[in-house]
Parts: sequence; C-alpha cells; structure tokens
Amino acid sequence: GTDATFALRSSCVMAQTGLKLPHEEEGLVGSLGVLRRFGAAEGASGPWAALGGSLLWDARQRKLAALQVAACAEPSPSQLVCLGVDQTGALTGSVRSTVDSFTLLASASVDLSRRKGPRFGVDLSFDVE
Repeated sequence: GTDATFALRSSCVMAQTGLKLPHEEEGLVGSLGVLRRFGAAEGASGPWAALGGSLLWDARQRKLAALQVAACAEPSPSQLVCLGVDQTGALTGSVRSTVDSFTLLASASVDLSRRKGPRFGVDLSFDVE
C-alpha cells in the first residue's frame, strides 16, 4: 500500500500522487495517477467518457515499476465500454449492456507479451432482476 498520498479533485479531473516508503525488498516507490472525465458531469445523466493513467517509479532500481492507461465511455445509460493496457503488454476490455432488467457483461484480456503468441480470455456473465 501507499504510505503517503495527496489528491486533488474537481468535477472533471483528478490527480493523485503518493510515496510508498522502503520496506524489506523494495525501495522508495513514487506513484502518480491522473483521471480526466469528459461529457456529462459526475452524477448527471448523459453520455460521458474518461481517460486515465498511472505510473509507479522504483527509486532504488531507477526504473518504471508499473504503467497503466485506460479509457471508459458510457454512450448511453444502458451501455459501458472500457479498454486498458499496461507496461507488460496486457490488454483488457469490457462491455456492459442493459436491456430492461437483463444485464450482460463481456470482458476479455489479451497478453501480448508472450513469445509463443498472445493469450486470450473471455468472460461472459449476465444478471436478471
């Protein structure tokens, strides 16, 4: 976990930074995350999209420990689409769609870093109210 965090937030943007202090095998790790929302204001109805990213920097090894970028969009109240990628080559995505009281969620991931070719997985679930 993070030992110290500072965040700034408005209705359409959030920025967060933090430090994880050195522990047994880890050095000092700094983090930075940014999220930007476009379209309808939070809590309001209407289409919206959000784009965000985060990174972790290992000061002891002087290298990038993690990097993630993601985007989500809700073109209508019954649809949500998300897509993300990280520094390892893992690409993830999901789609949620609701019709009346039936909700379908499909998510998939592709590991692009494998030398033998990409690994692909799909998960489908539904909910009936």
